[in-house]
Amino acid sequence: MDKRLLDEDEVMQICFVTHDVVKSAQWFSDLTGKPMPKEGKAAEPEEAKAIYNGQPADVGCRIMMFQFGNIDVEFLQPGPEKSAWRDLLEEKGPGCHHIAFRTRNLTKRDAYLESKGHKLLQRGEFDGSHGRYAYYDTVKDLGVMIELLEFDKDKEAQP
Repeated sequence: MDKRLLDEDEVMQICFVTHDVVKSAQWFSDLTGKPMPKEGKAAEPEEAKAIYNGQPADVGCRIMMFQFGNIDVEFLQPGPEKSAWRDLLEEKGPGCHHIAFRTRNLTKRDAYLESKGHKLLQRGEFDGSHGRYAYYDTVKDLGVMIELLEFDKDKEAQP
């Protein structure tokens, strides 16, 4: 498998931003028959250590995640502050925000995406400090962002 971007041959997640995470998740639950998931959230600022547009940022969101055998479907309601989530919701309205891939080496994948002209928009640590996320601006080419997810349990050594 070509490993320019991918460590695994699968999409891990697709995410939709929304003005009301509970309402959107309830609609999806009613549509699919999947039970309503528990609500999650972004890590608190001191844990998240978030960066937005190159600057430290306090960003928050509410999350509800449906798990399928092959992919997770996430609904995300951004907080009021500026963030990659809020930006896309304000620019396009509710809809698909990103597709996510798992990586073992965020440093290497970051360099690759940046070399292709896809700017890092936001990154931070997960709630529970077991990994990190990074969003890249692929909207012009793909219509949505790409998210990379790196979990501590399978992370490669990096500089």
